[in-house]
Amino acid sequence: MSLPTNDPRPPYLLAADRLREEITSGRLKPGDRLPSSRDLKDSLGIANATVHAALRVLRDEGLIYSVHGRGSYVSDPAARPEADPLAELAAAFAGDFTERENKATAGDQSPLTDILLTVRDQLQAMAAEVGELKGQVTALEAKVERLERRDDR
Repeated sequence: MSLPTNDPRPPYLLAADRLREEITSGRLKPGDRLPSSRDLKDSLGIANATVHAALRVLRDEGLIYSVHGRGSYVSDPAARPEADPLAELAAAFAGDFTERENKATAGDQSPLTDILLTVRDQLQAMAAEVGELKGQVTALEAKVERLERRDDR
């Protein structure tokens, strides 16, 4: 199960795609244990850090979960979250307090509403920062992988 060599995407994304295909095709079913990191490293021909980056992508997508010292397992689709919990929380704040915001503009704002609106704004800003940081981490992981491949030569 080696990775394509003519694909320009970083190896960790190729590895994540390969494992995702195993899961979505049904070859790996909910509750099945994924091969060990060492086995994935050997079978895919990638570095250990690349395996961990690929597994992180699948964990972030909710396709797998890991148990410390036991391995990674395929998640149950019924238990997978439909959306990012932080985005859901921000949406809940936005929806729950829209009416209060409208009252607040009319001068009918309580101190609690002020606090909640501030928290909502901070959560939205944090969600944007987390998205930017995820992109930066992905870029750094790709650079590390390129350096590891160059060192392996």
